[in-house]
Amino acid sequence: MTKLTIGSITVIVNGYTINNGVPYYQRAIPVSLRPRFGKATIKISLRNEKRNHALVCHRLWQGHTSLFAAMQCDGSLTPPEKKIAALELLQLVGLSEGDGTHQEKFFDHQGRTETFHPEQDVLHDYLVHNDFKPSELTSNAFKALRGELPVLLSEAFSVYLDNHLKKNDKKFAESQKQHWDKLISLNGDVALESINRKVAVQYRDARLATGVTAATVKREINTLRAVFASAKRELSLTVQNPFESLTVPEGVKQSTQRLPFSREQFSEIVKEAINADDERRRAVVLLAFTGARLSEILGLRNEDVDLTTKVIRIYPHSERSLKNQKSIRNIPLVPTAFMVLEKQFKDSNCDFLFPTYASALGVNSDAASAALNKWLKKVANEGVIHQLRHTMRDALRAVQCPDSIAKSIGGWSSSQDVSESYGLGYPLDVKLDWLNKAYSFLKIS
Repeated sequence: MTKLTIGSITVIVNGYTINNGVPYYQRAIPVSLRPRFGKATIKISLRNEKRNHALVCHRLWQGHTSLFAAMQCDGSLTPPEKKIAALELLQLVGLSEGDGTHQEKFFDHQGRTETFHPEQDVLHDYLVHNDFKPSELTSNAFKALRGELPVLLSEAFSVYLDNHLKKNDKKFAESQKQHWDKLISLNGDVALESINRKVAVQYRDARLATGVTAATVKREINTLRAVFASAKRELSLTVQNPFESLTVPEGVKQSTQRLPFSREQFSEIVKEAINADDERRRAVVLLAFTGARLSEILGLRNEDVDLTTKVIRIYPHSERSLKNQKSIRNIPLVPTAFMVLEKQFKDSNCDFLFPTYASALGVNSDAASAALNKWLKKVANEGVIHQLRHTMRDALRAVQCPDSIAKSIGGWSSSQDVSESYGLGYPLDVKLDWLNKAYSFLKIS
């Protein structure tokens, strides 16, 4: 165990050592296993290793820990540890997963064609020479050599994420992994093929039993279904998707409906936000008068603001994605919203309009949501920040704004025919006219 400095960070790495200026991975072999290894220590030079030494040592340490336990017939090993042990055994022989699929042909003394798998013979000879008795470890090693080890749940999720268009979206990856981790927590990191319809139903029922809403469980099931479909497609698996067409039973608790704020509540929220006049409350004012999603406002960059035309542009970028293609839009600002925007634009000291919650590392809308919801309860006695979006939708309905214009302002998907996507959309002055009508009731003293 040695300290290793990576940039400005110093970490303790198991197995890392320096010998005459050369970095090595080194680990003592358990005494009972030394006769089978023919040595007391595993020592691997890292001199020509281009990868991060800490990560290499961590992988080797993890692999040898599992291998030693498997060789000692440790019954507590998990499926991932058993797989790691088998692959580590192949590494000792100089082989890798799937090498055993290679075959060669020769003619016997009678001229008949015979086939053999040289890598499998190499592994067999190694195991015999080093006194390995038939065991789950040796069986798994041959399966790994032939590429027959099952895909684990954790591996399936990695495949899903690696092949997803939003794989670089940190927030998306974390939210999807949370859903998948719930499946693993209930079943363990087992083989993907062991998750059948019965297990899927058990998962659904277990999640509903915790008191979460039907809508939440449906979202989780959508993710699980997508991961299975991706693994099946990308790895050419023949497993059935157990979450396909899995429904949530009728009568299960549904999500609490988010009602719009009343005109009195809305007026009080806007009044208090303007009086507070800080970064957080300026975001509230923009949310109130645009109906945008919280992440859409917090993720605004200075380049997304046009002070001349008094417009904000909602576009995806590397630090903040959007819900869908319809979310891309330009929103004109009513006078009160523009007044607040102009102040925040001048106060922003970086490329993002709301630097407390947005940076090159991403947009922290969760922290903002928690803080704003707490503030809202003091001002309006109830509600969450997302209800401002519902409020704007009803305000447009109240003045009989055409549905298609309202959707172009709020970024909602349209149910109209394909021609809705033709052209450049509604002019900004048309949108602004309807927004001014929608908020004409507002009186701020």
